[in-house]
Amino acid sequence: MERARPHRNPPNRRSAPRLPRHGGQPVVAGRALPCGSGRLPQDFPRRLDRLKRASGLTWDQFGEALGMETKQVLRWRKGAEPRGGPYHELIVLAGRIPGGLAILLGEDFPGAGV
Repeated sequence: MERARPHRNPPNRRSAPRLPRHGGQPVVAGRALPCGSGRLPQDFPRRLDRLKRASGLTWDQFGEALGMETKQVLRWRKGAEPRGGPYHELIVLAGRIPGGLAILLGEDFPGAGV
């Protein structure tokens, strides 16, 4: 007699939502992101300094709020670009600081003035 194999349900997989593109630029809330190439603004280190000042945190506290070592955040001040999870955490933190998204991404970013 042949044994029946146990039935395994395939894992539920959801692909990450993809941003619609307009002219090669990612679009959020119907508007193209200000950094059309997907790169951060050239003045990102200055924007990061302004965001840190607006937060009222020290660099150590700022890094801790992002869940990373201070030396990584200080690398961003020297021109390194945050990517992936750290970039996401930076956007989340900026959204919690009054005017933070406008400081980090520009005044014309959708939702920055909220």
